[in-house]
Amino acid sequence: MASFRPDRVAREIQRILSQPISDVAELHGGGMITLTDVKVSPDLTIAKLYVSVFGNSLGGERIVALLNEQAQHFRSLLAPLHLKVIPTLRFYLDSTLDAMERIEQLLKQREAGKSSEGSSSSGQ
Repeated sequence: MASFRPDRVAREIQRILSQPISDVAELHGGGMITLTDVKVSPDLTIAKLYVSVFGNSLGGERIVALLNEQAQHFRSLLAPLHLKVIPTLRFYLDSTLDAMERIEQLLKQREAGKSSEGSSSSGQ
């Protein structure tokens, strides 16, 4: 039987850490950092945190490295959860929006190609 506890803990981690993670952008290069998803292991010992980075002068990879360097600080902010063991935090760059944008570009290129084919074949 699957436990819902990891999901509940993930939601609480996201609620607690969203603002402190967002504040990192103000201190390091501006822009915006958003905590998009949290996945907690079934034994509650590891939490994977996915972030999106927009308009930051350091870039996404550098921000993720910076967040991982500060993981212990963010972990200490989770004390109010009153867990037996506070999960180890690992930050990852969420590339979902980049992938969506790339797919959208490809679809637009394909559509533009079809419309130019239709106009060239109708002109002959």
